[in-house]
Amino acid sequence: MKKALSYLAASVLLAASGSSFAGTEIIQTNDYTDITAKVAAELEQHAVADTLIVLDIDNTVLTSSVDLGGDIWYQWQRGKLAVKPTDEQKVDCLFEDAIGLLYELNPQVLVEVSVPETIQHWQNDGYTMMALTSRSPKYRAATERELLSKGINFDVTALAPEGEPTPEYREVPKRELSYSRGVMMTTGMDKGDMLKLILARTERSFDKIVFVDDSQKNIDNVNAAYQDDESVDVTLIHYTRVEHLREQEFGAVLTQAQADKMADDWDTLTQTLQTVFPARINEGKCLSIN
Repeated sequence: MKKALSYLAASVLLAASGSSFAGTEIIQTNDYTDITAKVAAELEQHAVADTLIVLDIDNTVLTSSVDLGGDIWYQWQRGKLAVKPTDEQKVDCLFEDAIGLLYELNPQVLVEVSVPETIQHWQNDGYTMMALTSRSPKYRAATERELLSKGINFDVTALAPEGEPTPEYREVPKRELSYSRGVMMTTGMDKGDMLKLILARTERSFDKIVFVDDSQKNIDNVNAAYQDDESVDVTLIHYTRVEHLREQEFGAVLTQAQADKMADDWDTLTQTLQTVFPARINEGKCLSIN
């Protein structure tokens, strides 16, 4: 998308193309003003008390201050982009060590400066809210630190059992997950399944769910989970700002030059760490920082 689609235009376009389903509506935008307009418009049919707002974190609320360690870097490492890493550029111990290390080191920035105020406005209005991220629970401390440092606290009106404080859950269905202070961390599991799971755990139901995520896969998974559910109206907002701006400025989400710089930056970082902390080198095996 080269321009932000208003929520009305997007809805009409998707309905005409057969991309909307019973119980769900899919919208694509790169501007939070479209999201706030959609939430406001829903008040005509769904009360605040009957509405749940669910936000992804990476490239939806926060994004990396540099390419290394951000979602673009992760997609590149996983071979999800047009530019692929060479064998030499692939990071060893990606899940065991590298991701957590970079979350700890790399400050995050807001996707839009208005996001904290927008979230606070929804909370002041009384909307139930939560963050639903693919990050592992191992990265909770760094995740909450960066959210709070930007003025974002999902615990203010977090999803919880009716009349009770925000619960804490930690379990391992397929991979480890946790829910605490309004942030659910799922280690890459299906977000449609995860959203249904946390609603069951809290014994809550809503007439309306607004789900915002930058990943088409996550949008598709939540759509699959709810498209035939006539008990709830779900709006899925595919938020594309980060990739849209990169395509606008560089002509691609990731250029070869940017990929090469990420590889060079990783080499520089690991060489520095190995010089300062030589015990990290352990006969080629991963040394977890967690």
